[in-house]
Formats: sequence, structure tokens, C-alpha cells
Amino acid sequence: MYLTAHHVQAPTGGAEGINAFRYEHGKEWDGLPPEDIPDRNPGRLVKQTIVVPPPGNYVRSYLDVVTSDAASPTEIRQAFVTFVSQVQLHSFPWSGHFGRVRFRVEMDQGLAGAWRHEIAELYRAIQHLVV
Repeated sequence: MYLTAHHVQAPTGGAEGINAFRYEHGKEWDGLPPEDIPDRNPGRLVKQTIVVPPPGNYVRSYLDVVTSDAASPTEIRQAFVTFVSQVQLHSFPWSGHFGRVRFRVEMDQGLAGAWRHEIAELYRAIQHLVV
């Protein structure tokens, strides 16, 4: 499963919001996800939330989560909390894993000062796609 949330800004008018997507791969794994997910193989789109319609949006921040299609919301949340606690003292971009869940986070300087709030909003957006 590939979950991604993007805080985007429209190129005209400046509308902002979070677009989120859930992709599945139809397989499970016990260890870390294959390295080609999501860059070469995002999977099959099964659910999305669009607040600011594409195309051409500027991505101000994003959160990528890659794990087995069978991962539970609890497993993802626990891994996410641990991941953030391990990387929060580093500058962006963040990447890493906990258990069988891999994460990537990036945000522009205008949002980095309020990263806790930004990351919480991104996480909430993908959380709605997992339940």
C-alpha cells in the first residue's frame, strides 16, 4: 500500500489544501516494502481525496507511507510516531522506516517552522484513506 498526502497550492488563485491518495499492490510482505514503491510502481489507485484539483499545483509538503496492503491503521500509526521521534531533530527531507513501514516527508521552508502541525494535517489526510 502506498499512501500519500500532498499539501498543494494552485498555480492561479493560490487556493491551498491537502490532496491524498491510496494505492494498493495486491500483495503482502513481512519485511520492508520493495524499493520500487512508490517511485517506479505506485500501484493501483483505489481511493483519493481531492481538495485542490490538479494539474499544475505546487507541492508545499508531502508525506509518503509505504507498507503491506494488509497493514492495520494501528501498525501504521505506531510506526509513524516512532519514525517522527527518530527524525525530528534532522532537517528536511526526512526518510526512514520502522517495522515494515517506510516513510518520506518533505516541506518548504515556509511550513517547516510549524512542522508538527503540518505533519499532523498530512497524517490525518491519509488516515481517512485507511479506515
